[in-house]
Amino acid sequence: MARFEFFRDTGGKKIWSLVSAPRRNSFCAAVCHGPKAATSDYEPVPVGFPGLAAPVERIYPCLAPFLELEDGRTIAAVDGADEIKPAADGMSVMAVWKRWVVAGARAGEWADEGIVSEVTWSLEGKTLQRVETLTASKALKVRRLWLAVPSRYDRLETTEVNGRRADRLASNSGALDVQVKRSDWPVQIPRLPPVTVPWGEVIEGLFRCI
Repeated sequence: MARFEFFRDTGGKKIWSLVSAPRRNSFCAAVCHGPKAATSDYEPVPVGFPGLAAPVERIYPCLAPFLELEDGRTIAAVDGADEIKPAADGMSVMAVWKRWVVAGARAGEWADEGIVSEVTWSLEGKTLQRVETLTASKALKVRRLWLAVPSRYDRLETTEVNGRRADRLASNSGALDVQVKRSDWPVQIPRLPPVTVPWGEVIEGLFRCI
């Protein structure tokens, strides 16, 4: 079964999407906003997908890039969405952000920087694919673009595959492979220390900084 559902509060501020698939590939993804702009556990991170786990109440780029601008502000396309277009078969969904937020600012305060983010999630067998296209309508200087791959898996293994670095987050229950296949900018890949969330669980984070 795969389905997409809308849920809105009386103010029309929250939009939730739900996509599910059989057995261990079941997950849900929410498109909404939290108490502050770009709060980690309100970002559209697949919940229940093996290996992924967003920390709670952090201003943190979970599988969605943060952009640091020339004036020092950090913006993100993660809160709500201007358009949501589910596929008829429920196996993919596209969301469009025309309005961005300043990370850590008050919820509902938008930043119009002339950038459109178009994100498509699709499920094919055991593979979840996320494709994002950023289109700017005016010249914009970006100092840095970065994102994190948050996971509860407690081991990080780094190898080389076809001449490229490959990182594997692993535990006794499974593994999550992450790889940058191409970048026009220099790439740094440090491992962040574990983050303790309110109920005591530890999130291991693989941080990708471009």
